[in-house]
Amino acid sequence: MKSNKVEGNIHILLWCSPGFGFLDVWLPVVKILKERYNAKIDFVFPEPSSIKLEDKNSDLFNIAEQYVSNVIYRGYSGRWLVSSSLLEAHTKIQFSGFDEMILRFSTRLTKGRLSKYQSLKITGKYVSIIAKKIIYIKENFKHLVLYDFSLLSGVDCILYDITKEHKIVNRELTDRFKNTFKFSMLHGLSPAWLSSGFTCEHLVEKRLDVAVYCMSDLERDGYNKCFGVLDANIIHTGIPKQDKNWIKFICNKSSFDEHEPFVFIIGRPASAYMTVERKKQALVDIYDTVCNKYKLNLVIKVHPKESINGVDGKIYNSALGMDNYGKTWMFSDVHPFVLGKKSVFAISFYSGVVMDMLAIKKPVIEYLNLKGLPLYDNSKSLRDEYGDPVFKFRYAKLVLGASSKLELDNHVKSILNKYEDVSLLLYSKYRDYFALYNNASMSVAEDICKRINCSIDL
Repeated sequence: MKSNKVEGNIHILLWCSPGFGFLDVWLPVVKILKERYNAKIDFVFPEPSSIKLEDKNSDLFNIAEQYVSNVIYRGYSGRWLVSSSLLEAHTKIQFSGFDEMILRFSTRLTKGRLSKYQSLKITGKYVSIIAKKIIYIKENFKHLVLYDFSLLSGVDCILYDITKEHKIVNRELTDRFKNTFKFSMLHGLSPAWLSSGFTCEHLVEKRLDVAVYCMSDLERDGYNKCFGVLDANIIHTGIPKQDKNWIKFICNKSSFDEHEPFVFIIGRPASAYMTVERKKQALVDIYDTVCNKYKLNLVIKVHPKESINGVDGKIYNSALGMDNYGKTWMFSDVHPFVLGKKSVFAISFYSGVVMDMLAIKKPVIEYLNLKGLPLYDNSKSLRDEYGDPVFKFRYAKLVLGASSKLELDNHVKSILNKYEDVSLLLYSKYRDYFALYNNASMSVAEDICKRINCSIDL
């Protein structure tokens, strides 16, 4: 429940891009800014789907609801709207299954294989215009409140992720707030220095309008060269969301009653590197190994973009068995920290959530096979000691990598037989990259307030 306390004169925008999950990164800092400095903090969602895709019953949704002042979000019509709460925005944002089907059809005509035919590409553009007009009318019918951006003329600063600033959906906000100071943290925890965005070939122009809170000293060079952040504005504070007090706060806010030993599955939507066929086979292998052989259950935390009522849901039901739901496997909207703490270990298909598991010394197996996929198995691919293409978590040895059922089984066996040794091995590697800082959230909040001259609310 929100506080009824009148908020102070510090006005901050939390720019939620690339999605709702980005709140997880900034919330521990937001909590301090609200409680200690009485700041007004509006959450801004440039992508309409960000709010709609998040489960309104999830721990993250309900915790975030406590700290939002206003929700400013772009509707599917393209107009900016405002609500007083996340729940109100989630309820009012309009996008039916029919709307989704029409816009998907339009996208296929304008950007898919059919776009090579000029007549179909033009048809797709008209379909998009008509679809947005229909949504526009629906929004008017619902009497949604349009947002007046002139109300943000006095905003003190913006919290965001500089690496997502370039997205087309963010262009309007980038132009509108080009003179507003910004504070950045990465949206997904990872060995970012291995990403293409941090290994640019050409230096970019230095900028004075942003400070970055890096999570590893290895990120510093990339922020400086590829994003133009001044050395003095790259501050190594640690990882706020992994503060012990914040993890305790999360766990106390959540309830999860699962008495049978289980493995935490970190969901991921079917994609170019995790095709429908490969995802289904991976889940079949996991079920046969974890459930049938080792008699453990599965608890799945789905990714916000996984279509449980669509393709991804069909994959889970087919691979794991609908009749087994609630017996040997289930979905959960509980926070990953809670699931991680209560699980035996975790399995991911490639996710930054593995970093949070490492923070609580929970071993993770990344089950992903990139071999034979031209986009990911090429001369530019990162490769493991066996020469196989891998993504950055596996390359940095932050997870136990498996590309086959045999490798998966071997890792499960090693975790169950030598849990402490395996856990310590991964945790030690994690700390080699990411030093442990106490109370990183407070350090970030205090630095922000020092830079924008806010005072403690007594």
